[in-house]
This record gives sequence, structure tokens and C-alpha cells, in this order.
Amino acid sequence: MKTILVLTDFSINADYAAYYALKLAQHIEADLLLCNVYEVPQGERLMNPKAWPIGVCEQNSVDDLSELAERLQGEIDTSSKDLFRPDVIQCSLAGAVEDRLNEIAAKHNVLMGIISKHSAGFLSTVISGNHTKSIIETAEFPVMVIPYQVKFRGFKKIAFATDLVYDGLDVLSDLHDITKYFDSEILITHVAADKSADIEKEQVTKYFFTAETAPSNYPKIYYRAIQNKSVVAGLDWLAEHADIDLTVVVHRKRTIFKKLFDESITQQLAVSSNKPLLIFPCNSVKKGLAAF
Repeated sequence: MKTILVLTDFSINADYAAYYALKLAQHIEADLLLCNVYEVPQGERLMNPKAWPIGVCEQNSVDDLSELAERLQGEIDTSSKDLFRPDVIQCSLAGAVEDRLNEIAAKHNVLMGIISKHSAGFLSTVISGNHTKSIIETAEFPVMVIPYQVKFRGFKKIAFATDLVYDGLDVLSDLHDITKYFDSEILITHVAADKSADIEKEQVTKYFFTAETAPSNYPKIYYRAIQNKSVVAGLDWLAEHADIDLTVVVHRKRTIFKKLFDESITQQLAVSSNKPLLIFPCNSVKKGLAAF
């Protein structure tokens, strides 16, 4: 059975993401895996081991996950009988979330992970600051970032942003599979500077809309060029003005030097976007992705 992994730190943001994940799971017929990876502060544990007993940390994590699971189960019980009723399971592990992420996904047949967009105004223990960035950099499966208080309304219009560097046909095929649940439109888009837009539009059209491309037979795939010097600003503008429900990007791994001195477009979008963002890791695109 396919599974949606919900990474939570029990913050308000993470709660909204969990309820969003539940609605998505009911529509695509997937189970939910609620996961909290807890860390014991090393310095304080070494100074006073009795203050940070591992058993207490684990029990707190388990108890909080159980409380969240009960609330989600209550939501399932009161929802329409026509909707799929996912199993809600939980997983509590010690360590750093980025170190345990792919291990969890492999063990539970994870289709995608869902995390909340970080807000600096909220205190959190796991999905915060650099942890969000680390999850995006580390995950070998698709990750969806949910902004605070965004309600699930399906994916009537999906924007797939391409940079023309990688083979995006596998991602397009996965998105094509999603459309059967929501009767979606897929809007392939490429952000370019004014002078190169026409050339790149021809490139994109030729690449994604050839007779050999299976999803091209789907009648609701379109292309739209965005003229903007900033890719992030261009995609944020599109999401707001074209009534996009989901923005999709492919994230490529970067060198340590680049990680230190600049932030990737994906990382910037994860902060700036007010719409759900689905991130496919480039290494998994090359291996082949799990079918929706």
C-alpha cells in the first residue's frame, strides 16, 4: 500500500500540514505514516544525563504522536463514507531527521513526504530552520512543503517548472498519473529573461509535446513562458495570478561550496511560496519514481 509520510514536530504549522496530508491521502488512496524524529540536546545531556533520559524523550514523542493520530482518526470517522479511509500509523525515532529520513521511507513504501513551511515566529524542535533545508537536500523521494493554513482543495491546476537541463519526462508522467484523481490541468512553464524567452519556448514545446511523449496525449497539458529575471519571482507570480494549486520542481544536489554561499531556487521557493510545493529529487528522477 502506498504511504504518505508526515514529518511533524507538533507545531501549529505541522498540524496544518498533517490535516492537509490526510485530505490528500483520502483522495489518492494512501495510508498515513506520522513520524517524529526527536533529538536530545547533546551538550545538556552530557552535562546532566538525568535531565535528558532517552526513555522520557521517546515517551513524549510517542504520546504526542498518539494524540495527533487520534485527532486525525476522528476526522476520518466524520468524513464522507465515499472517501477512502486511510490507516494512520506512527513512528518515533531518535536521531537527526535528515539521517533517518530515507531509512523510514524505504521501510514503509513512502510515496511522498509532507512537511510544513517553516515560520520564524513559531518554536519547533524538528522541522525548523536548517532542518527543512536538510530534508529537501537529503530526501530520495518527493517532498511536499505546505504553507501555514493552506487548506486542501485538490489540484485542479498544476504548474511544472522546468529548467531544460534534466530529463523531466518521468516527472511529467507522474504528474499525469495524479491528474486522474483531480481532473487536473498541467501547465509546463519555464522562466527566462526577455531576450531568450522565444527560443526557450520553442525548445520546451519541442521537448515535451512530441508524439513520442506519452503524457502529451493528455488533453489538459499546456505551456506558458514566464519572462522574469528571477525564477523564484516568476514562479511565485504564476502561482498567484494563474490560480495554481500545486507548483512542481526538480531539485538537483549542489556542491558543498554552493550550499555554503548561495541558496538554491528550490530552497528559496520553499520559503517564499504561498502555495503547496512538490519537490522531486533529481537522483530519484534518474532512477525512476514510485507510481501514484
